[in-house]
Amino acid sequence: MVLSQETKTLLSEINKASGNRLQRSMDLARLMELAYQSKKQSVLDDLAFRAKFLTKTFELMKRIGKGGEGYDKLLAEFSANVEKVQQHIRTLLETSTKEMQAHFSATYLSLGDMTMENLMPLLHDLSWYKNYHLDARHES
Repeated sequence: MVLSQETKTLLSEINKASGNRLQRSMDLARLMELAYQSKKQSVLDDLAFRAKFLTKTFELMKRIGKGGEGYDKLLAEFSANVEKVQQHIRTLLETSTKEMQAHFSATYLSLGDMTMENLMPLLHDLSWYKNYHLDARHES
């Protein structure tokens, strides 16, 4: 996929805002470009919102542990939102190439232990996308 200059610039700004801590920057860029091309910005925005929620929830779940009070409720909420995130990714991929669909499917949408290990870094990056937009809105 060829990225537009707008996507490249935005990715660079997000990476800078994150302190160069993006972990899946190319896949973030691909999702941003797909949203831009297919005019599905609202899908990407909701995906980023849920990503931020999921990363915070995951941190909380690790902190309280499996036996901790409220863990089961957090896990149920976490799982429901992971499904919504994956559906949003599928929606953004509708207009992409078969190769890109296969990559995202194998990496972020399949069932298995590696899926969550791959998905969490992408959610981290999407959280930075959300943070960047929140900061930009406050500065204007």
